Amino acid sequence: MAEETIETIDLYTEFEKLREQVVRDECCPDWKVAKTFEHTTIYKGTIDHSHHVVYKFVSKLGGIPVEDAVKLVTDIPLRLRYDRAFSEIKVLEDHGDYKTIYWYIPLPSLVSDRDLVQHVKVLTDEPTRTTYVVALPATHPGAPEKPRVIRAETRISVSILRPDEDDPASSVITTITHTDLKGLLPDFVINHGVMKTGDDWRMSMTTFYHDVYLKEKQ
Repeated sequence: MAEETIETIDLYTEFEKLREQVVRDECCPDWKVAKTFEHTTIYKGTIDHSHHVVYKFVSKLGGIPVEDAVKLVTDIPLRLRYDRAFSEIKVLEDHGDYKTIYWYIPLPSLVSDRDLVQHVKVLTDEPTRTTYVVALPATHPGAPEKPRVIRAETRISVSILRPDEDDPASSVITTITHTDLKGLLPDFVINHGVMKTGDDWRMSMTTFYHDVYLKEKQ
């Protein structure tokens, strides 16, 4: 068997292992509510009995059916139109079953910008209409590290999109994430940023969907 094929099989195993881990962790009683917005609740937890903080965001996407929500999250040109957290999102390579994606994160002045490279795979459970967007850390020759930009590292990144049980015309997205931003950012600065912007992504997505996307679909 070719080396590339072995590496691909190992990568698929890692995608599935991370999904299974997050499915177990999603309902773990150890999550503590960190902040609540009208449509989003942020939880905090730890991993591996260490000080590394994991965040869980649970957001209701009002009036967005789950199939449309999946498209908004996974269609990169579409996502670039509303996702303000990234100034650049680029598909470096489409492997068919998964993509290698570059993300550029502009940060406030006096703080170095960050970027990320991830392998991203979409896994769908059709009977429950549940979709898992699983990301693993990656390297790629098309995205070498840049001067004065710190390369962050994905530890955990899974988004789960499912229909809203109380409203079939809406959906719920749960994201469990831990990204090591590297550099000299203290934990309290990261935590403050997460709490401050915790509902911005949902708000940008739903506004874009109702004000722009639906009109373009007509």
